[in-house]
Amino acid sequence: MAKKKSKQAAASAASAETPKSKKNKIVADWEAYFGPGDLPDWQRLMADLGFTEQFTSKTQCRKALTNVWVNIRDFLDDTKAGREVHRFDNEKQLSEYTIVKKKIYPKRSIRKGSPLRKLLAHIFRS
Repeated sequence: MAKKKSKQAAASAASAETPKSKKNKIVADWEAYFGPGDLPDWQRLMADLGFTEQFTSKTQCRKALTNVWVNIRDFLDDTKAGREVHRFDNEKQLSEYTIVKKKIYPKRSIRKGSPLRKLLAHIFRS
């Protein structure tokens, strides 16, 4: 019976997540995934995004990310589960999806030099 209550309490706590705790979780999940941002971290990101070529610098990676449209929350979930990462065809599709699903990464939490600066779409453009 104690196990049942624990599962119910955990489910209740998960469903009661506040917007702020969701923001903190996605930031923590990204930081755990990406690490310190060394070249091997960038190369893993590129491979997880489906690139087959070998990138030899962070600059090459940044340039390749220019037209890559992924939802960060989905990217993290897909990568963790070993699934192929869904890429959108353009920024508009990604923006619409992100707004409808409320899967928004807080821009203010992006560290200098992070690939998120390239990956995040301008979802609230008019």
